[in-house]
Amino acid sequence: MKVQESFTVREPRAEIWAFFQQIDRVARCMPGVEDVEVIDDENSRVTITQSLGPLSATFDTRMKITNRVELELIEFQATGRTVRGANGNVRAANTVRLEDAPDGGTVVSLDADVALGGMLGAVGSKVVSRQADQITAAFARALEVELGGETAESAIDDDTDTGGGWRRLTGRGKS
Repeated sequence: MKVQESFTVREPRAEIWAFFQQIDRVARCMPGVEDVEVIDDENSRVTITQSLGPLSATFDTRMKITNRVELELIEFQATGRTVRGANGNVRAANTVRLEDAPDGGTVVSLDADVALGGMLGAVGSKVVSRQADQITAAFARALEVELGGETAESAIDDDTDTGGGWRRLTGRGKS
């Protein structure tokens, strides 16, 4: 299944590029990340929990950066299998592109080819697409917080309109 998402951040492309070279910080912006182990500049291992419709699963995921074009794109592959929850596995080929936004910020675009197996593979593409939208929105917000130097907790406390949704998507913040 193909997934295409994009969002705009206020920071310039060079700052976003530099941040994306810090795998552990980028991974921690993803909702549901429980643990990140950086093996080297191209390889990492991430434990992440996600919900798809009525199913929830925790994945042990290996990520490998396969290509970098400075200030333009990063390509990476992710493969994982569930260690808790619904039985299944995931395989994804991802491309993240950075482009200058008209207002001086940066447009971050993600193209992914995702394959789900097991019980998770039975979930419909509409459910997966809806979840991708939510994950992207939460990631974009976490990225802004990280680049702005705030902690996720303080941003959540200050943002009463979306704090509950943010906590629900990321598992971060006070209940």
